[in-house]
Amino acid sequence: MMRWTGTHHVPRRRSPRKTPVQIWQGNALPAADGSGPGIHMSDRYELFLTCPKGLEGLLAEEATALGLQETREHTSAIRGSADMETAYRLCLWSRLANRVLLVLKRFPMKDAEDLYHGVLDVEWQDHLESDGTIAVEFSGHGSGIDNTHFGALKVKDAIVDKLRTPDGERPSVDKINPDLRVHLRLDRGEAILSLDLSGHSLHQRGYRLQQGAAPLKENLAAAILIRAGWPRIAAEGGALADPMCGVGTFLVEAGMIAADIAPNIKRERWGFSAWLGHVPALWRKLHDEALARAEAGLAKTPSWIRGYEADPRLIQPGRNNIERAGLSDWIKVYQGEVATFEPRPDQNQKGLVICNPPYGERLGDEASLLYLYQNLGERLRQACLNWEAAVFTGAPDLGKRMGIRSHKQYSFWNGALPCKLLLIKVTPDQFVTGERRTPEQRQIERENPVEVEVVERKLNKNGNPIKPEPVVVEQARLR
Repeated sequence: MMRWTGTHHVPRRRSPRKTPVQIWQGNALPAADGSGPGIHMSDRYELFLTCPKGLEGLLAEEATALGLQETREHTSAIRGSADMETAYRLCLWSRLANRVLLVLKRFPMKDAEDLYHGVLDVEWQDHLESDGTIAVEFSGHGSGIDNTHFGALKVKDAIVDKLRTPDGERPSVDKINPDLRVHLRLDRGEAILSLDLSGHSLHQRGYRLQQGAAPLKENLAAAILIRAGWPRIAAEGGALADPMCGVGTFLVEAGMIAADIAPNIKRERWGFSAWLGHVPALWRKLHDEALARAEAGLAKTPSWIRGYEADPRLIQPGRNNIERAGLSDWIKVYQGEVATFEPRPDQNQKGLVICNPPYGERLGDEASLLYLYQNLGERLRQACLNWEAAVFTGAPDLGKRMGIRSHKQYSFWNGALPCKLLLIKVTPDQFVTGERRTPEQRQIERENPVEVEVVERKLNKNGNPIKPEPVVVEQARLR
């Protein structure tokens, strides 16, 4: 049995806190003036969770299951209320979020002075030592702030001025690993001031130190797996195969889901590690619970998860990533072309074929891509009968060339590129037969019925009429 181990980040020693942290008690969200009583375990925070565009609905479902209440969706984010335990749990267990932001204060602002004084009014000594380090991120514009760098400087100046001691000690800026990462979002004349509990983006799990030319972010890969039904398939003992696995992002995310491993269990430093409002005992309890769940998950019979990659340069990096994730006993990667792809699970179980084929932005010209998608469809029909398939593509028209109907499509964004996830049941009734006719070809047939009839009644070499060929009918279209 594999023993799962993890580490805790220990922040530098701090002097005892003299005043209580100001947070928000009860079920209500914080007041606009930022007022609130002292800290209790039952206190409620307003949280913002950011995510890639298109994942808002999935993230809302995940966060609600993890304990977030009053959940509402926004563009590339959700918001809700939670206690400290839920905030920690979201950091540890969210497979889809980029960041978990704890709202300190909301306040109206008309100009840069309103911004400065609104930030200055916060009791920053409850959050950061005077010799600590900060980083400030600013988003939005308006109310006299048309430059995000200028807005970030005003926020930083207010924090530094609040914490400057009589002998001149003051916080310094550390953009890489600050003690406190502060975020201010300006939205239609309202400033939303938050602490970033996550630190670095949560999609950075720590296992993918080597990657190919166009990798999917880990949280996007997890979202695709969830939409494709992998949690259900894994729970039923099903298999997973990726015929174009690259460095194994789908494989590792699938393995962590199947083994019940928290996606950020190996993260050593968090945005709350040096925050004066941090509750170490509560965090250790949740982290220890996650370690126990991972150990129990890895003690189960491993799911059959296999990846195949044509580029030999990516095989070892993929295996290294899998090893760093602690999943070498669960996941195997082999060199292989799509044209020879044939998953053979050890118990002949069916499962999910998932892949992110090139789609022009990543590789090759149109002819080679067309051949690749046709090849993929052929291998699915011949080697994966009664499996489910999930094809993530930025070129849905190429997906139509696979010759199998999709029963569902979901829209995603891969960075700035709109993409589709095609979900397919690989069964004969879903296979597309016959040649597709273009709209122009159909129009010609409608306008020239006699001409078509003449062609069909040509004579053979013996002078007899040639039997008309059956009309090829387009039976289905990828939806």
